[in-house]
Formats: sequence, structure tokens, C-alpha cells
Amino acid sequence: MKSDSKLVYSTETGRAPEHNSKKDTWIKNAGPAKMRLETAGRGGKAVTVLFQLPWTEDEAKKHLKAMQSSFGCGGSIKDSTLELRGDVRAKVEAFFAAKSLKIIRAGG
Repeated sequence: MKSDSKLVYSTETGRAPEHNSKKDTWIKNAGPAKMRLETAGRGGKAVTVLFQLPWTEDEAKKHLKAMQSSFGCGGSIKDSTLELRGDVRAKVEAFFAAKSLKIIRAGG
């Protein structure tokens, strides 16, 4: 019986090193923030995605919390983007305008 499995433990070296799949990938951009609506790969549910944000990760968390409470929706941070559940693009534009920030609609 031939086995094509990876090495898990060796008496010579001990446990095989684990690969850390979680990386700090936050990128702060200088240009205007962009926003798009995504439904692909989400079971037909709409998600408003904000990307190319001019904030640090801590600032983004504070803004996400403020948007969630004022819009009444859920949200998360993934790979330098903010994802808000639902089509809240008009509310996001009003939020950015109140903060004197520029946001551009991307996509269709």
C-alpha cells in the first residue's frame, strides 16, 4: 500500500513546522477610497466592499464600528478591505461626505 501523505512527525526532527496562514496584510493607501457591490460567491447576498482605504488598521476598525452602528448592519475586515452586509452604498457615501472624505464607486 503506497501512501502519498505529508510528513507529520519524525523522530529525528520532531513535529513538522506549521505554516502560518494568517498574515498581517493591511495596506494603507494614499488615494481616494473605492467602493463596490459584490454578490458573487456569497449565495446571492449583496455585500458592500470598501477598498484602497486611507486609514491604518486601527482607524479602519473605528470607522467600521461607527458605520455598523449608524447603518444597522454587520461588517468585517478582510485583507485591507471593509465588508458591510447589504447594499448600503448610499449610506456609505453620506458617511464619507460627513467626514469630508472622498469615495469613488467602482465596478458596475
